Amino acid sequence: MTTPITEPRTTDPTPAAWRTAPWVMACLAIALLASQLLNSATPSQPVLNWYQSSGLKTLEWDNYLSWLRFNNQSAQSQRLEQHADLNPHVYGAALFAEDFVADSKHRAHDFWSSAEIEQWNRLREQIPAQVATSNLYRWGLPDASPRPARFFTAPFTGGSLWLTLATLLVLLPLAPTLERRLGHGRVLALWILGCLLSGFGYLFLASPGQIPFHGATAPMLVWFGAFFGLQRETLSLPFWHPKHKHWRHLPVSPYTLLPLPVAVLAALALFSDPLLANLSAGLCAFIGGLLLVQIMRPQPADTQQHNSHAPNPQQLSSLTRGWDALGQLNGDAASAAFGQVLASEPDHFDALTGQFTAQQLLNDHAAWITTAQQLFTHPATDKGQAIQVAQCWQQYQQRGGTALPAATGWPLLHTLTRAGQLQQAEKLARRLDDHALKAGAIAQLRDTLIQEGLAHRAKALA
Repeated sequence: MTTPITEPRTTDPTPAAWRTAPWVMACLAIALLASQLLNSATPSQPVLNWYQSSGLKTLEWDNYLSWLRFNNQSAQSQRLEQHADLNPHVYGAALFAEDFVADSKHRAHDFWSSAEIEQWNRLREQIPAQVATSNLYRWGLPDASPRPARFFTAPFTGGSLWLTLATLLVLLPLAPTLERRLGHGRVLALWILGCLLSGFGYLFLASPGQIPFHGATAPMLVWFGAFFGLQRETLSLPFWHPKHKHWRHLPVSPYTLLPLPVAVLAALALFSDPLLANLSAGLCAFIGGLLLVQIMRPQPADTQQHNSHAPNPQQLSSLTRGWDALGQLNGDAASAAFGQVLASEPDHFDALTGQFTAQQLLNDHAAWITTAQQLFTHPATDKGQAIQVAQCWQQYQQRGGTALPAATGWPLLHTLTRAGQLQQAEKLARRLDDHALKAGAIAQLRDTLIQEGLAHRAKALA
């Protein structure tokens, strides 16, 4: 009797909770909140201060608002007039309005005296020099210095503190699932790409003189896009259950969470200036996240390629002798052959399964219990290995094996879930004591039940 020989896996099926926590998103969130306090980006720029103090604003601002209304831009005129006292950046609209300047040169005598016209021309001639020394586009992409690297620092500059905090709170329940599915490196890469996407999206609709791109909300929408790009089935979100005083998982459809990024986009557009440019920045980041995650999506664990070492000829010979001995029902010879392999490689999967069968033939109950528990703690990341362990578990129960300790039972629960033996996994879960491995095993079983459409059974898990 022979069986295919596979190499043992070394992947840890139950990574520690601290390793799967959303560390990247948490660190970036702290940095983003701190940046709102340390660098508000609200001070007016030198060229705009000059525009007010030189007298140019007194000469032409009212004329500019009238010119907008005359050219069917009443809404823009009203918006600028309302914000003029609160935000000096709005004066940039008149400062760089070439059409308005050309029109004023033709009709200057209609509303200015000769002395005012001379003053206006003199001040207008000074604008290029003032702009050259101004840091108006310190956090954006000025025409004279188009450096995309500015987009990486723009999210850490200014922005609305309450809007950044609200976005982080909305993102909070999605962060663990996203970073666990993608990994820390991919989440960080998404943030970097999100900064670029949102920055370019801002420039699509930003006009000269507008506030430079800054703030964290638009780049964070790349994570929302990635989250929804990953989801294909029902997902479970963690929530604190006050009655049981521990975290539980709530099964929900991804589509029920779609209003979250929509609300963030609406807030970004309504409470950021300029409206259209910020909306464009957020949409570019969100759509970019949807598309980028399709490229960055990790492969399922049972289809990933693993590096394997060349088979050891001595091990191969011992395994062959062991399986041949089992075929002849020679338990002593089989146990000795498999023991040779396990002496040098205690976690060798094929040797463990062979030894499990050989010791049943010998009726060596104590040794068989030890081998069984060693087999049940094997990672068995391959689907075929998981099915074999599930079959050994059935034999173990039929032959009256002793109750499993928690340190052995919870890894076995992982394996039974991976093998698709959900009923067996649920029964085992009810018999095991609490352990540090419990949370990860229960979460995996619950997620699998939800994916199979068995949400009612998932809710029943403690």
